[in-house]
Amino acid sequence: MASEHRKRVFKALEHEKPDRVPVDEPPGWRADILKRLLAYFNTNDLEKVRKALGVDFRLISAEFKWRPWERDPSKAIDEWGIVHEPTSTGLHSRFYLHPLADATTAKEINEYPFPELVPERFEKAEKQAKIWKKNYVISAMMESTLFEMAWYLRGFQRLLMDMIARPNIANALLDKLLKYRMEMVKYYIDIGADIIRLGDDVGWQRGMILSPDLWRRYLKPRMKTLIDHIRKHSDAYIFYHSDGYIMPIIPELIEIGVQILNPVQPECMDPVEIKKRYGDKLVLHGTIGVQSILPFGTPEDVKNEVIKRIKECGMNGGLIIAPSHTPQPETPIKNIVAMYKAATSFKLS
Repeated sequence: MASEHRKRVFKALEHEKPDRVPVDEPPGWRADILKRLLAYFNTNDLEKVRKALGVDFRLISAEFKWRPWERDPSKAIDEWGIVHEPTSTGLHSRFYLHPLADATTAKEINEYPFPELVPERFEKAEKQAKIWKKNYVISAMMESTLFEMAWYLRGFQRLLMDMIARPNIANALLDKLLKYRMEMVKYYIDIGADIIRLGDDVGWQRGMILSPDLWRRYLKPRMKTLIDHIRKHSDAYIFYHSDGYIMPIIPELIEIGVQILNPVQPECMDPVEIKKRYGDKLVLHGTIGVQSILPFGTPEDVKNEVIKRIKECGMNGGLIIAPSHTPQPETPIKNIVAMYKAATSFKLS
């Protein structure tokens, strides 16, 4: 028999009225926020925090390791060969070196080694899924699917220039990443993930990072190929993440098979408008702003925002409440708790 968490989520995903709106957590809590959350609930166990907040999902992911960069141990290098350096505050990191920045031919792209996909990377995810799936809905992380990973490897400006002036380079890199993601997703399908989280940030605060035409030329067909592949081998729901404003491409995301849209950043797009236009086809995931109400409101403001969002977008399913991004350092813990308490206390049936 399905648990209350699983029943609730699947009703919402099928646009049916659950007992309450499901809630999810960000894909990772910042270390400073997590420390304060643990202290608030007087525990050292993140799983106890999730249970206290009423989170209906559990996230699994493959393991990729970082290590100090041999040329400068103050920086870190990941298994893709991308070098990261901490910002002056130590609260964030930025890209320092893109390993494919100097590539001039498709051959160089194709010969560049990606991290090997071996069963050991998925052992922890598989163990977690076996423990969690009887009670919770399992989401598998594969965001930064194509565009973001391509520019992490190539460099942001170079990749955009490739799309305009060097399509052989752009196509080679995106094709290589597509093949890699198609191999990677097989592990999540075998594990039994309920949701596959795909996506790339293609929007900024007031528009799209790249034109809709470039998105259609380079990203849409490859994302469709990946989604079709998932659909052929699994009945997992398709989740798509992009920060920012992406209104021009939402109908085409639906067309290629996206069922859950995240994070529906309210500072950039109106969740109510999206619900009115596409609510019979899309589940909205997120919608509670980490640039506005969560850091700068009061707990009462947060409660009112959550209830307003549920009344406008979630009375008959199709809504999952979560922060629209990982809450930042200035966010009061009481506001985060208020968000979850408001959502889990508001009964729909």
